Amino acid sequence: MFKTLLPAALLLLCSSPVWAADLANGQLINKSCALCHGVHGQGASGRLSPRIAGLPREYLIKAMKDYVEGKRRYPLMVRTSQIDEFTERDYEDVAAYLSSLDLSSDERFNINSSVGDVKAGSKVYRSDCRNCHNRDGYGKPSKEAPPLAGQHPEYLYTTMRGFKEGHRIHANDEEDDTFKEYEDQDFINLAAYLSTLDDAKVVQGYEFTPPVYKKTPRQLAAAREGTIQITDITQTVVRMAVDKGVTVEAAESAMLNKAEEIGLKKVAQQKVSKYLSKQGVEMPHLSIYQFCNPLDARLMVIADPVFSSYMPCRISMVEDKEGKLWLMMLNLDMLIDSELLPTEVVETAVKVNQQMLDVMTAGASGASQ
Repeated sequence: MFKTLLPAALLLLCSSPVWAADLANGQLINKSCALCHGVHGQGASGRLSPRIAGLPREYLIKAMKDYVEGKRRYPLMVRTSQIDEFTERDYEDVAAYLSSLDLSSDERFNINSSVGDVKAGSKVYRSDCRNCHNRDGYGKPSKEAPPLAGQHPEYLYTTMRGFKEGHRIHANDEEDDTFKEYEDQDFINLAAYLSTLDDAKVVQGYEFTPPVYKKTPRQLAAAREGTIQITDITQTVVRMAVDKGVTVEAAESAMLNKAEEIGLKKVAQQKVSKYLSKQGVEMPHLSIYQFCNPLDARLMVIADPVFSSYMPCRISMVEDKEGKLWLMMLNLDMLIDSELLPTEVVETAVKVNQQMLDVMTAGASGASQ
């Protein structure tokens, strides 16, 4: 009996991918995630920057694959993170890295809400949510229910609206109607209550210290491939390749249209190579586009005048030695020290990153929609 089972067991082991997560690789991959979710996965207020630090590994893997397969739609995320090019190992590594980041004890990352009736939200939670997401709001792996505590209220509100309207599937059940009878105010109240649940984990004086993992030469070389890159020298520049067949004119038009659509003001435009060509000086293509949201600039400069050096935000379109066009911008999230600056400044940097990535993605594809 034993001799019969042993070969089958060995075959099963060989056919199943069993490995320990490579956290250094996960940390490297997280550079792209950090553009919108923050360097520590802390997220930001708003519907598009949820906190991903501390979420269960299996939940993160499923979410990424759902975006790739189109079950959840956010093309900007797929392009900037390149999750559609991940190997199974990449999914495992970045999910393991993010799930290992525990921000809950650090008061600087404590979630707060300024709107909603906490008591009313508590009643809703006890009625419909507690059984799956646990009494403390930190989820139940046995029910595949993720944590809700420690998540940004605006994202929770948008997600619940998505469940009600059918844009998102709740509990992996297309027939689930948990949210059908709830109104907007119920969602606001529930999100307000959930924002209080992470308070219990705060430890006075505790400061989260991000882990640092040594990257191998193979990992660093792999990071330099692909359509979007983040330089390893201070990690401050994001590069995105312009799609094959997209002309300079098409890329420029798409970027300007997208900027206008999302409320970014174009304050300057410099066509450097075109100007020099008129002077008889030839060079590869270089043009620079500057955008600004005055209120965001005001907030960041008040926090630290050094940010005036990075205002307005710039995107350059440059041609490399092989004739390939690239779009480049400064990565504001990597420039800031989130331990020293107020939360609203960190969140503004993340928001600006998202807006600029929106503009870059439009230019890279030649389409503003």
